[in-house]
Amino acid sequence: MQASIHTPLSPRAEFRATALIYLAGFTYHIGLGATLILVPLYALHLGFDFAELGVIVASQAIFGLLLRLFAGAISDRFGERWVLLISFATMVVGAAIIGVSDTFWTLVLGQTFLGISRATYWTATQSYCSRINPAKAGTLLGRMTSSRTSGDMVGAASAGFVAETLGYGSAWTLIVALGAIGLVGSLALPILPRKDALRGFKQALAPIPSMARSPSMAMAGITSFVASTAMTIAVILLVPYLREIGNGETTVGLVRTGGLVSMVAIGVVFGKIVLRTGQQNLYTLSLAGMGGIMLAVPLLSTSLAPMGAVMFLYGIFYGLLGSLYPLTAATYSSQEQRGVAMAYVGLYWGIAQIVVPASFGFLAASFGLENSFWFAGVMFIAFAAAIPILFPYLTKNHRIAQQ
Repeated sequence: MQASIHTPLSPRAEFRATALIYLAGFTYHIGLGATLILVPLYALHLGFDFAELGVIVASQAIFGLLLRLFAGAISDRFGERWVLLISFATMVVGAAIIGVSDTFWTLVLGQTFLGISRATYWTATQSYCSRINPAKAGTLLGRMTSSRTSGDMVGAASAGFVAETLGYGSAWTLIVALGAIGLVGSLALPILPRKDALRGFKQALAPIPSMARSPSMAMAGITSFVASTAMTIAVILLVPYLREIGNGETTVGLVRTGGLVSMVAIGVVFGKIVLRTGQQNLYTLSLAGMGGIMLAVPLLSTSLAPMGAVMFLYGIFYGLLGSLYPLTAATYSSQEQRGVAMAYVGLYWGIAQIVVPASFGFLAASFGLENSFWFAGVMFIAFAAAIPILFPYLTKNHRIAQQ
């Protein structure tokens, strides 16, 4: 097939590509924000305990883990748009299955399809966004986080309310409808130019062994794991904890939304923040802040006002982590290998999605939700303490491109 000419997009084309990928992220994350609230609430509603809940939440990452690499290869081979179509289609299937499920294994099956959707979605959108204008990758990825988080905010705020007032069946039906809208909308995304001719899957996957040996890509992977851990703990610990202390579905959704408001704001200015602080210092700050948030939850959760403030700070630190790790991956990969690079780093994200829910579900069942927050806080602070050693060591042979 004929190679695409590698020329920068015109301002008009760049605006169109940016606006449409932001819109796709916003739409997808309405559904994602809703499922992060609905899955644990629905499982608890059906009577499953914390250990079973941990397995249900973790099941979404099992098959999606391996699919990340193929999603990256498809992105590099055919373009990110086709991967997004797969992502929205599997979102529809997964939500539909869960909507009619009331047993453990059917919930696991529905979660598996949602996991396939998430694995392919992250790879495609991060690759696409970082290639629109490589000189502005940090800014574009940060604002993509804001767009996604705006969708999360709408989904989280509405999911609990819809479930409480109309029932869980109606809530899952709305997610199916969102996936169908996104499926149609993804067709409008423009295909970005590439320098190299389109390659076969073997060539597209060929960079993986060198990435696996690259210390700098390991740094991106480690931080992806930690960012994924921060996201997962909010699902496996925070939502059940808020429910356990007597809050209804609507209140749980609104408290969760408090953290998403600050994520929107931080994504808009992320490019400027990382330019001033550098990636290493921002990792340290974000991880230490996340540790403090985990320690604060059991102390302040008895009142909704301080809990809202805690969630606002959680959104700031998670928003920074969520934009930092794809920026690190983009810094150490070429444009033509960007899809596979994001997929490789996404493997670490997926591993955390399996390990963390199962582990913290067991901890919560064995030692209680409150003690699990103490453990999580110490863990994040330990990660923060390791960054000043790990980051320079793993990236010492590379120059950081501050975008």
